[in-house]
Amino acid sequence: MPSSISSSDAHERRWWPTWLGCVIVAAGIVIGAEWYWRHAGYVPNVRDSPQLWSIQRDRVDRTRKIPLALLGASRIEFGIDMKLLRQLLPNYEPIMLAQNGRYPLAVLRDLADDENFRGTVLCDIEPTGLYKKYTDVQQPLVDYYRRQWSPSWHVHRLLLNAWQKHADVANSDFSVAAALVRLIAGDPPLRPDYFRFRTDRSGDIDYTRTDVEAAKNHFRELINRRGNLHADVEPDQWLADLEPVIEWTRRIEARGGHVIFYQSPTSGQVRVAEHVIHPPELYWNRFADRVPAALDGLANPALSAFVEPDDSHLDFRDKPAYTRALVDELVQRGWLQK
Repeated sequence: MPSSISSSDAHERRWWPTWLGCVIVAAGIVIGAEWYWRHAGYVPNVRDSPQLWSIQRDRVDRTRKIPLALLGASRIEFGIDMKLLRQLLPNYEPIMLAQNGRYPLAVLRDLADDENFRGTVLCDIEPTGLYKKYTDVQQPLVDYYRRQWSPSWHVHRLLLNAWQKHADVANSDFSVAAALVRLIAGDPPLRPDYFRFRTDRSGDIDYTRTDVEAAKNHFRELINRRGNLHADVEPDQWLADLEPVIEWTRRIEARGGHVIFYQSPTSGQVRVAEHVIHPPELYWNRFADRVPAALDGLANPALSAFVEPDDSHLDFRDKPAYTRALVDELVQRGWLQK
C-alpha cells in the first residue's frame, strides 16, 4: 500500500509541470489575441442575448419601485440615457426590454398576460411596427424567458457580462472558427464597433466613428425598396387589426398600470417617407384616439428638433437633452410623475 501511494504521488509530480505549461501557453494565446485586437482599434463590448434580456425581464416583477418597461427597437434602445432617466424619475425603475431591429408588440402582450404587472409601459413604435404581421417578432425572447430561463443561466450570463466588459476575446466574432468562416466566404475584415452596449441593454452610438452617409444610405435603400411609398395596409384595416393591442392596453390599465405609446422622431428622408406612407391623420392620430396615452414625437417641437445623423438614430451626445425633453413632455401631460 505505501509503495502504491508513493508511485501515485510520483506520477502526479511528473504531470504537474505539463499542466502548468499548458495553462501558461493558453494564457499566452489569450493575452496575445487580446493585445492584437486592442491594437487594431477594438474595445470590449457587451453582446445582447436572450439571457441578457431575461435578466431585465426579471427586474420587472422584482423591483420595489414602479417598473418603467421600455419597449421598442433600436431607437429607444440607443436613444434613452438610462442613468439620467433614473435621476429624473426617482419613483420609477427604468427597465430596457427593447430589441434592436424588432418591433415590440409580443412583449406588450406578455406584460398584459402577467397579472402581477402593474407598472408603466413606454412603448416606442411607429405605424409600421403596429402592423399585424409584426406582432410576434419579439416572441422568441418571451418564449425563452417563459420556457428556458433559469437561475443557472442567470449566473452564467452575469459571469459572461464581466468577461465581455473587459475582454475583446469574449466576442465570438473574434474566434478562430468565425475568422475562418469569414476568410472562406471572402467577407471584408471586421470593423471596430461604433456603438457601445451595456449590461442594462442600453447603448450609445458614436457617429464620429463611422461613415454617416453610408448609414443614411442604408435607410434610403429600405425606403426605395417600398417602391411607390404606399402603406402595406389600408388605414381602416390597419386600425381594425389593432383591436388586440388596444385590449392588451386596457387589461394593463384595469390593473392599475399604464401604457404610453410613443412614436420617436426621425429626420430627413426617413421622416418624409413616414409621413407619406402613413399620413398621421389616417394612421397614428386615429390610433391615439383609441388608447389612453399616445405621443407623436414627429409632431412635438421639442422632440422633433433633434437631428438624427443617419435620419433614424441619435448620436450619444444628444441623449441627455433628448431624455430630458421626453420626460418633461410626459410629465407635463400627466403620464409620468417626478
